[in-house]
Amino acid sequence: MDRLIYTALTGMRARAAAQTVTANNLANAGTSGFRRELSSLASQYLNGGSATARVQASDTMTTSLLAGGAIEPTGQPLDVAVQGAGWIAVQAADGSEAYTRRGDLRVSAGGLLETGDGHPVLGNGGAIAVPAALSVAIASDGSISIVTEGSPTPVVLDRIKLVDPLPSTLRRGDDTLFRTPTPADAASGVQLTAGALERANVSTAAELVDMLEAARSFETNVKLLTATRDIDEAGAKLMRYDG
Repeated sequence: MDRLIYTALTGMRARAAAQTVTANNLANAGTSGFRRELSSLASQYLNGGSATARVQASDTMTTSLLAGGAIEPTGQPLDVAVQGAGWIAVQAADGSEAYTRRGDLRVSAGGLLETGDGHPVLGNGGAIAVPAALSVAIASDGSISIVTEGSPTPVVLDRIKLVDPLPSTLRRGDDTLFRTPTPADAASGVQLTAGALERANVSTAAELVDMLEAARSFETNVKLLTATRDIDEAGAKLMRYDG
């Protein structure tokens, strides 16, 4: 019975991990530029004697669906959405360069241009500092222009670093930011849509279905464990029967 228990437990562990991924997707369904995570696992056939009849679940692996989400206009001058392929370069918490599709930009209290989750946006010379201005505008190529009281003519302040690395080189971190083995070069072909945001590429209905399927699968494995216990107890009673 121990063998059956171990097999059922691997299935429960895999389904619990899948539920965690699905719950994270649902929690970020309203986050601009969020990329849906996909969980996958494989059947592992055990070798050797009677073990060949057992199949356990492998460790759950996660990948990201990089397909773009719908672009919705907001009318906010600092909101941007990447058109097609491409990423916005930001500074991660550890100081490294990372990439995101989140375009709900803002100017922090310290004067830095940052994303809605607080990551400084990178430009030609590092993090972009925005001085006090009457207005700030972002062009389709990522150029940032400001108008100040002393200079009514727009002045180009900096340019957002936009990159387009090969999808196979992107790795997702626990902070939801993507990274490449080495910092990617700026790509002039990447364009932005100002005054708009890209929605997460998450289907709430599909995620709810996945959540239900994972819950039912987990429950099935729990029932299997219960049946294993009952069989074990019945066998123990037979062993104690003295006729």
